[in-house]
Amino acid sequence: MKFFFAKILFIFLFVEISNANENIKFININYIVNNSEAGKALNMIIENKSKKITSELNDLGKKIQNKKDKIISQKNILKKEEYEKLVKTYDEEIKNYNNIRKKRNDDFNKFRINSQKKIIETLNPIITAYLKKESVQILLQKEQIIFGDNKLDITEEILKIFNDKHKKIKFD
Repeated sequence: MKFFFAKILFIFLFVEISNANENIKFININYIVNNSEAGKALNMIIENKSKKITSELNDLGKKIQNKKDKIISQKNILKKEEYEKLVKTYDEEIKNYNNIRKKRNDDFNKFRINSQKKIIETLNPIITAYLKKESVQILLQKEQIIFGDNKLDITEEILKIFNDKHKKIKFD
């Protein structure tokens, strides 16, 4: 996403802006993604998924830790072969746990990224229509602007339109 906006900014740097009649605006996409009704719902879903994954991984980690403690406490009681067998089983469980943790985190990150992309894809036609309606020739990302008149910021207008058109978005 940053690459996309950097690319747009790069293109606009080479556009001649000497014409005083050009209509230039700026927008804060991240603000809209995070503060729209759909964005707030997504943030809630992400928070709940994160808590659930953390809880499941913590429970699994505690079970593995208890197993480790049990193996250590039986070290002097068990025969060497039995102890080594338990250690080998424990090592396999650790590998399994690490694989599960990596997969869950990867799936979670993929969900979060794809869901945010879905909001942006839904937002793009709204921005495009607004730019055509208002004859805006150049739109910049707010984070790339050092100084700018607040009258040129269309973030709140786009947020209102987006909320009116998209109360809910289904996230997979």
